Amino acid sequence: MLERFGFTPTEGKIYQALLRLGPSTGYAVAREVGVARANVYQALESLARRGASRKSATIPVQYAAAGPAALLSELDRSFRRDLSELQEELRSLPLAGSSGTTELEYLTSAPQLLSRAASCVDAASSEVLAVTGPWAEPLNARFAFAAARRVTVRAVSLGESPLEGALARPVSPDQLKGYWGGQPVVVVADRGRAVVGVLSGETASGLATSAIGIVPFIRHLLRRELA
Repeated sequence: MLERFGFTPTEGKIYQALLRLGPSTGYAVAREVGVARANVYQALESLARRGASRKSATIPVQYAAAGPAALLSELDRSFRRDLSELQEELRSLPLAGSSGTTELEYLTSAPQLLSRAASCVDAASSEVLAVTGPWAEPLNARFAFAAARRVTVRAVSLGESPLEGALARPVSPDQLKGYWGGQPVVVVADRGRAVVGVLSGETASGLATSAIGIVPFIRHLLRRELA
């Protein structure tokens, strides 16, 4: 059960034993599960470090399992923390064919543009600025998830059916085509990443970039659009 989340089989077995037994010593747990005491104590300490059990200050020491709801909450916090650290590490990796500081990818299809925009939102740690519309509805969930992570999300939604939670600016299809050349999708994450493009059916014309000479300029234009 718990092995899928990085626990060893012994740790999973001992966690379940603690749920059955209630607060118990390492000796009692070892007798219950039929595992050598040295291995049981090692697993109990690991469970305590990961928030799956609590360790008393008494002598002898007793261990009590965290309830399923508390364990799920701790696993969720740990997963989000690890994911955030992974994102930062991946962002620092050099890209093939580049100096390691500049990324420039041309986007030519609608799924590709929306996918890169979603990844841009997911990578944000403090701020997301965006111009979208009902054609980019899949981004709605990404904005909500970013806001739940306490990322500041400011978006303007163009078109007749605005995205939920965004600043609505009704614009006719003719006005969109005349001004933007299609259906715009623009996202800036923090000060380091941007996705800019225009959808036209299943095709798109745009780019994803982390170029230090481009992203601040796009961010400046977006802040004016959101003012």
